[in-house]
Amino acid sequence: MPLILSQRINFDSNYQDIPFKVYHYPKKYRSKIKSGDIFIYHQGDKKNPTNRFYYGYGVVGQISSMDGENYFAEIIGGTPFPYKVPLKYETSQYYENFGDGYNERKKPDWQNAIRFISHDAFNLIIEAAYVSDIQSLYDISNIESISEPLMLISKLNKIYSNYNFEMRNKIVSEHLDRGTSVTNALKKILGPNCQICGEPGFEKKDGTRYIEAHHLIQLSQKKLASLCSDNIILLCSNCHKEIHHGKHFSHSADETKLYIELGTKRVSIQKNTIDYLKKLEQCQALVPS
Repeated sequence: MPLILSQRINFDSNYQDIPFKVYHYPKKYRSKIKSGDIFIYHQGDKKNPTNRFYYGYGVVGQISSMDGENYFAEIIGGTPFPYKVPLKYETSQYYENFGDGYNERKKPDWQNAIRFISHDAFNLIIEAAYVSDIQSLYDISNIESISEPLMLISKLNKIYSNYNFEMRNKIVSEHLDRGTSVTNALKKILGPNCQICGEPGFEKKDGTRYIEAHHLIQLSQKKLASLCSDNIILLCSNCHKEIHHGKHFSHSADETKLYIELGTKRVSIQKNTIDYLKKLEQCQALVPS
């Protein structure tokens, strides 16, 4: 079900929000928000009724917490509306009250910073903001909501197998370039080690390892299927920087393998195809824990 996220802009706050990038919320809301949720931003203002409106949308990405009290949701495809939308529809009914099971006469629960709305209400607000195409938003929502890594990668490959540069909009670009979901899914199967130098990514504050995704065939080359997992490798930050800024990098491929030259390093690695990842996952299942 879609969400409303209350996010005041241009106001001082104790929360460490970055509008359209990160949403910071307390633990009391942890059961109301999950990866893959689509949402609309709401600006609230108790003192000034004219300063209340809906102003953007996006998808909830990875959620993390360092202390179990404060939670941080990555925002994917966070996009401002072309036009701010008032709280009420033409009929003076609140937008948030549209849909089955919602009381038309009751005011929305403004005190809850995170609250559910119906799909009807979501679509009406999107329409009122003159947002024309949100299919990619639903595509990303479907991907981010999958927790099983192999299933997630299969879904991503299916959705993006026919995408090329011209078909990518801002949301798809941000999702694939940042690569949160596919990187995390690949990391769960392959481990957090660089596929070129073999070194593990550095340890983050939350105890997990940092690793980055790189598209071997650059997306700007406009080739079909360049967004899929067999075109992605996991890299430490040093090798990733060297690929983009170093003096020597080249690669070639056959049906199943990638051959990479980076500086003085020469490696051949398996393509991250679904068949390879499935076999790898099956082998891992046989290893005693």
